[in-house]
Amino acid sequence: MKFKRVGSFIAMIIICANALALEVKEQIEIQHKNFDEPLVFNVFLPSNYSQNVDKEYVLLFDFHPYSHTYLSGMHDWMSHNGEWPWLQTIIVTPEFGNRVGMLFDESGKTTPLLDFFEQQLFPTIDKKYRTNGFRIMSGFRVNGTIVLSALINKPNLVNAHIAVSPELKDNYVDIISSAPEKLRKLDDKPRFLLFSHGINVKEEHQISSYETLLKTLQQSQNAHLDWHYKNFNDHYFMSLPLLSTILGIEKLFDDIHSGISPESNIAQQGVEAIVEHYQYLSRDKYGFEVSPKPSIRKRGEYLLQKEPSTGIEIFKALLKLYPEDPYSYHELAKAYASSAQLEQAIKYQKQAVERSSNMATWHQNKIKQTLENYLSKQEAAAD
Repeated sequence: MKFKRVGSFIAMIIICANALALEVKEQIEIQHKNFDEPLVFNVFLPSNYSQNVDKEYVLLFDFHPYSHTYLSGMHDWMSHNGEWPWLQTIIVTPEFGNRVGMLFDESGKTTPLLDFFEQQLFPTIDKKYRTNGFRIMSGFRVNGTIVLSALINKPNLVNAHIAVSPELKDNYVDIISSAPEKLRKLDDKPRFLLFSHGINVKEEHQISSYETLLKTLQQSQNAHLDWHYKNFNDHYFMSLPLLSTILGIEKLFDDIHSGISPESNIAQQGVEAIVEHYQYLSRDKYGFEVSPKPSIRKRGEYLLQKEPSTGIEIFKALLKLYPEDPYSYHELAKAYASSAQLEQAIKYQKQAVERSSNMATWHQNKIKQTLENYLSKQEAAAD
């Protein structure tokens, strides 16, 4: 038994080592007129990047050269289970010794660093790698200030902003004084912000500035800025970037994974309204397709408990929208089964089985087992 355990442990080590070996790190070099040496950036690609040649990826940029040590590991863990909750992402950070930070204007009157991101860094990444146009920028302390500067001074630079414990005291980078007017003037493009901090000794000097920024966000009245605030008052300072990244990713992609509430105004308007909402998310918020299937299913399941016949109609509409998806038949069969209409359930579950041959084995087995359960119930009822 001991040898079996040792063998299993060694196998696990080999598997883990192979998984880690799959992470791809590359570097890009960019020339800038202010520097003699090229500016070097590290690019961390998802483990299956080279295999999924038709897939495009979210881009996350963090200005700290050491941030990849936690970002890459967290991303791998949070995306390996079907990209839930973190969509697979290309992560970019500066190499140690990269002097691009010298472009940063601490007065806030000019934005040469953001100009470099806009005109050189991001176009270079987009040209070399399969990005999908959706960008996240995260930063801790002064780098968090840069994130906020991007939001108010170049709001089209990135789609999502994670600003952790930003330096704001004494109107640093003109954030506090310029934010109220600039946030009000943001256009109707959807944008995301997570502003977070703690209350430890490294932040106590600017708690009043944090309170001012929070009040500004509360008064901004911009419906298209999806902003979130978190005071991690019971956590250590160096834990804040990790905690904020997790929270930010969960909030940012929640409407992809969780869908809208079945009792929401949109859901109550019917399937067409749900589809239209997800077309808006796909077109305006994310820039890539976001499926309405989870929200349609949730609405159907909700109605099955209250108005079974109406719930079944929802799943019929789902099937009409996605006739090639085996789960459309599976969900309709399940709806019929819940209403004790076994013949109809079996009819559609058989079609689900027929269409599942190209799915992963786990899904095939699940769909087949469901059909067997329906057939067993039918046989038991006949007896």
